[in-house]
Amino acid sequence: MRLNHKIIALTALLAVGMAMTACGGSASGSTASSAASSTSASSVALSSAAEEQTGAVQPIAQGTLEEMKSDSYKLAADLTAVKDGQLTMTVYSYDAYEKANIDSLKEGDVIQTHDQGDTTVTEITVSSIERDTENGYVTINGGVEEGGLELCTDHDVYRTLTFDDYPVYYKVGELTLPLADDVSVSDTSADPQAVAVITEGKAAVEEMLNETLDNWTCLNTTVFTENGQVSGINRIWVP
Repeated sequence: MRLNHKIIALTALLAVGMAMTACGGSASGSTASSAASSTSASSVALSSAAEEQTGAVQPIAQGTLEEMKSDSYKLAADLTAVKDGQLTMTVYSYDAYEKANIDSLKEGDVIQTHDQGDTTVTEITVSSIERDTENGYVTINGGVEEGGLELCTDHDVYRTLTFDDYPVYYKVGELTLPLADDVSVSDTSADPQAVAVITEGKAAVEEMLNETLDNWTCLNTTVFTENGQVSGINRIWVP
């Protein structure tokens, strides 16, 4: 049980209705935002309907790789290749839950989570639950150290929490999308106070990424898409 967490320095830009993320991705101005977020407003409704059918508290519904090919998302991801105007990445996600569901969670309830590093769903029966309401933490079944689950508030939802204060990420899969003609990259990874280095345009972005591709990882990178094209990439400093 760990209710003496340090106040989280990261601000994963995850809002209700935005649920997809990555292995530790980033967003502009955050220390580790890895929420690959759909712009679809139906995800919370889908999650609530599923909970009514199964009786288990479920994470907010995620977008699928197929949906990402044509919709608009914020993805935390590892960048693996850039060629011929196409960006290939490994997309990760983490679990976020509607606040009301976690606030009402009690012993004997069941909560679903992805704790195997992939899309496998684990169901946890709550045998103990402790709350640090002042700081917004919830520890279930002793927390991560005892094979349980730890959550923290993040804007209007709860999200998973692990030892290093990052969410518990799991791999969703590989995705290749075209770069938009006016794609823009903002890079502030040099240090915590770095002024953003901006690169704009498909050709310039492809050249720049290929020079430094190994350093664009899910711990510091967020990819923004619009209608199935990469519209922007942010890389931030992480400790």
